[in-house]
Amino acid sequence: MTGITILLSATRMFILSRGESMRLSSILFLILFISGGCARYQPPSDFPDHFKTRATTRTIGNVTVSAVVLSVEEERQVFATQLSSNEIQVLWLEISNRDKHDYTLLMPSIDRDYFSPGEAAWKSKGFGERGHNDKTLYFLERHIPVIIDPESTVSGFVFTNIDPGVKVITVELIYEQDVPSFQFVLEVPGFEADFFQSRPAERYNPADIPNLDLDGLRTYLEQLPCCALGGDRVTAGDPINLVVVGEGEAVLSAFVRQGWDLTEPAILATAWRTFWSSLFGSRYRTSPVSALYLFERPQDAALQKSRKSVDERNHLRLWRAPVSYQSAPVWVGQISRDIGVRLSSKTVVTHKIDPIIDEARLYVLMDLLASRSVQHYGLVKGVGAAPLAAPRFNFTNDPYVTDGLRAVLILNEDQVPFEETKFLPWEQLQKATKTWAAAADESALQEIQAPPQSEAE
Repeated sequence: MTGITILLSATRMFILSRGESMRLSSILFLILFISGGCARYQPPSDFPDHFKTRATTRTIGNVTVSAVVLSVEEERQVFATQLSSNEIQVLWLEISNRDKHDYTLLMPSIDRDYFSPGEAAWKSKGFGERGHNDKTLYFLERHIPVIIDPESTVSGFVFTNIDPGVKVITVELIYEQDVPSFQFVLEVPGFEADFFQSRPAERYNPADIPNLDLDGLRTYLEQLPCCALGGDRVTAGDPINLVVVGEGEAVLSAFVRQGWDLTEPAILATAWRTFWSSLFGSRYRTSPVSALYLFERPQDAALQKSRKSVDERNHLRLWRAPVSYQSAPVWVGQISRDIGVRLSSKTVVTHKIDPIIDEARLYVLMDLLASRSVQHYGLVKGVGAAPLAAPRFNFTNDPYVTDGLRAVLILNEDQVPFEETKFLPWEQLQKATKTWAAAADESALQEIQAPPQSEAE
């Protein structure tokens, strides 16, 4: 007797033993199974294309490219199937070539791990779905052409990996030595991020804020408070140890290209999802970040790069400052590394930060340098040193040590080769062991692991 025969016989005996109701349930299941197996994929004869009105457009020379991310409902209307549940995000492109020669679209520039039309069709195949050849052909016909003929316009879709908050893409076209490169920062429909809700671009009237030169920028940054304020808006929180200069889109592009995600607002639904991510060790790339206060308001934007769960992540907060540098916005921020969770008398549960907080500052400096977005970088005073022998504590009584400096990154909207990135000779980055452990002893090592006894959790 084969394994299948044994299974069928056992199933039949079980059904008979459970009585009439069980037999009826089994019959219904078989009907659903058979009907599901008979379901045939039906490509839509037409679909609404109102998503094109949200497209962002860029022009270089005689080439214009438009791009937009489809919503979940729009992808269902276009492809008559669900793609996002299979970790596929649909991108629409239109490329207008007014040159006398053709271009080749470099697909990996959009997403180096993009899905082919056949792969996307197969991954989105429903239970028992038939007509797979029709589905594959439909997906292929809707894909963006790779060759753009002279004096022509083409449009179509690209099947990319999901970016949950904002999608940053590069569209590169090739013709001999001519390689126009189009940069896009695209909103993902249905996602609410701190950055879009706070509207930092509208925070100040440009005519009312000082436009600083390099010396003025250094002086301004050195005079900022050491730290953001905690939830009570009185107690010092984490140190202001990061400054990024650049237009909002350039800042987002630099971070997202390196794998950083925008965060969602802290509401009941995101709080529950954060809880379950921590409990079961599941990844939550856009989990909310608690509010700290600077310039009498919470952060304008928060970004994070998470590991397997929300317990472990690098995260940063940014505030639009009331100054500009060479007409570019100045973003003052704070970065730290979450390494776990612990109980807190102030917030019940809180993240445990890496006490060597300058390591997170070094990480973001190196990460943005790797993005090829940094024109100038340097360090300024302003935080105040906190050696291992005398650490400071943030709002939730987490200890940290620091050399007291702030990293400053001045970005460029275009890619910057390493050899063209310049160091600002303001302050020198010393070896951490020399600063942090200058007066360390055994008692100091114990102190860095827990707040003073009077503040213990």
